[in-house]
Amino acid sequence: MLLSKDLETPRLTIRSWRRDDKDVTLALWGDRENGRYMSDPVRENVDEAYLQCVDEMEDNPEGYYLIAAWKEDGTPVGTCCIFPENNGNYDIGYCIAKDHWKEGLGTEMVDAILRWVRAEGGKSVTGEVADGNLASVALLRKFGFAQDRKTRYKKWGEETWFDAHYYRLDLA
Repeated sequence: MLLSKDLETPRLTIRSWRRDDKDVTLALWGDRENGRYMSDPVRENVDEAYLQCVDEMEDNPEGYYLIAAWKEDGTPVGTCCIFPENNGNYDIGYCIAKDHWKEGLGTEMVDAILRWVRAEGGKSVTGEVADGNLASVALLRKFGFAQDRKTRYKKWGEETWFDAHYYRLDLA
């Protein structure tokens, strides 16, 4: 799905993902440190099936894939996604380029996503986070998310599993 209007934060424009964002996205997600807790593969494990999935992100009917870029020059600094569910819940994900960790960009991204979900009439928001990803856990807790349920996920192309939890924020 494509956003009808870009999301704005003090420093970022968050826009729909385009196929010409593929290289920056693969570099971000495929970096061993930057993508450490993501289910996406590291560079050496990228295969044709995965590349096909990435190619289909531009107007995916199941959700919104987004790029966060500096307002001043359009340079991408992260990605995020929003997946509406039939029950009024929206599941989210986000990734900030490691060169910009600890600059408050995650806070801006999540705030913009929450404002958008509220405007869309969303009832709740969830995000799945690896237990070891303490920065992401802290970010969601900052917005009032609470641990909801235990889960586990696997990194593409590896036998690496992550114990995780879904965090949930009720908007009502």
